[in-house]
Amino acid sequence: MLTAFIWPKAIKSGQSALSKRSQLTNKEKDVLGLWQWLRNRRAAKAQQQHACHTLWQQALAAVPILQGLTTQEQTHLIALGQQLLHRKTLTQLGVALTPQQQAVLALQAALPILHLGVAWYRGFHEIILIPTPVTRRQEEQDEFGLVSDVLEENAGEAWPQGPLVLAWRELQQDGDWDGVNLLIHELAHKLDMLGGEADGAPPLPRGMNPTPWQQAFQAAFDALCQQLDRGDVPAIDPYAAEHPAEFFAICCELFFTDPLRLRAVYPAVYQQLSQFFSQDPAQRFPPTRLLAGEGSGSFA
Repeated sequence: MLTAFIWPKAIKSGQSALSKRSQLTNKEKDVLGLWQWLRNRRAAKAQQQHACHTLWQQALAAVPILQGLTTQEQTHLIALGQQLLHRKTLTQLGVALTPQQQAVLALQAALPILHLGVAWYRGFHEIILIPTPVTRRQEEQDEFGLVSDVLEENAGEAWPQGPLVLAWRELQQDGDWDGVNLLIHELAHKLDMLGGEADGAPPLPRGMNPTPWQQAFQAAFDALCQQLDRGDVPAIDPYAAEHPAEFFAICCELFFTDPLRLRAVYPAVYQQLSQFFSQDPAQRFPPTRLLAGEGSGSFA
């Protein structure tokens, strides 16, 4: 608490502020100095908070898939994004993100757990960013049993009990209503791994019945595999047929970035994901894009 004091009255009008201050006692000077320090500190803190608020609002405005959130949801999303930047280590190898770019990354990472909570990301503590995808030589066997070496490019990996590794070049393309989001894809793997091995069946929130989940995803996965066996062009990325874990991750991408397509192709899967995430991104899809025929392809 500041000590109250009385300004000296015996100061002639017209004296300079310097001469007035020179007549203060040492105690009064100390109190005045403390008051000025506190005032400057409060002003600096207010300016810093305003700059921080502006940065997060600008980051929010830069991501199209976040625009349909309510004001309350956006506020909560920002709080979650700030928690993620505080709790998770962001290791940048060969890249240097600006504060706003880090905020954009954190906001998109927070979207899947908007109503789940940050504890659902307890399966990792670090995100490693690299400039470009990693190219590895892999052995592949064709339908005739012939084995050949192929070069495979990995833009992202989710290591069991380890970090996320993401290519910054690809991450910069995330955030639009285009059905592709590397960050959400790899985070979906992390959610899946909470139940052990990634198998497309993550632990479900309390109150969700696992039977409809299993039925919806199994039926959709089987339908996709049958399409590919017939030589048909699938409505989603054929890589989803590689494994139930990849099917789940790609469906999560579509759920948040092309919800109308997922809802049209696999309505039961969309319904289960809507219950899982407690979100309905189809309601957030911009009407202008719907009128233009974007986002849902031929499924509008």
